[in-house]
Amino acid sequence: MQNFDNGAERPAKSYHGLMKAAVVLVALCGAAICVFWFPYGVSSGMPALAETGGREYWTAFASECVFFYLAALPCFVIAGYLWKVSDLVREGRLFSAAGVRCFHRSAVILFFDLIFFLFGNIVFARMGLNGWFWLYIFLTLCGAAVALLFFVVAKCLGEAAKLQEESDGTI
Repeated sequence: MQNFDNGAERPAKSYHGLMKAAVVLVALCGAAICVFWFPYGVSSGMPALAETGGREYWTAFASECVFFYLAALPCFVIAGYLWKVSDLVREGRLFSAAGVRCFHRSAVILFFDLIFFLFGNIVFARMGLNGWFWLYIFLTLCGAAVALLFFVVAKCLGEAAKLQEESDGTI
């Protein structure tokens, strides 16, 4: 006869492993973007200044790179929260206040980061230094959709946690 308690834990552990692998993969892709795309995107976005190669170019290059690295940092913080969520899945505590907090904080961090990213790109575009403006607008809209999903998941987890508390109280 099969032991159902053991079988019930197996999917949670496999989801936990899949979530950890996904977070690591996304973090590695983010690191690759930081290392390869940011310098390329910045330098290709200001061809007029690149021809001179003077002090103005290097000042603009450094300031825009710093902006992009600052905008990328909160994404790695969010990856840390998703890492915590995978631990909650393993422990069987996803439907808890901790799970709600992780998703809610991720959504808030992402919204503020997107505002920073959008306004920074507008400033650099107005200065004539952003050759990839429409790509960054598209990424901002995609990020807003992810942030909204984080809010929805936080709300659903909160409702599920309340239902779980009620059902635990009736047993």
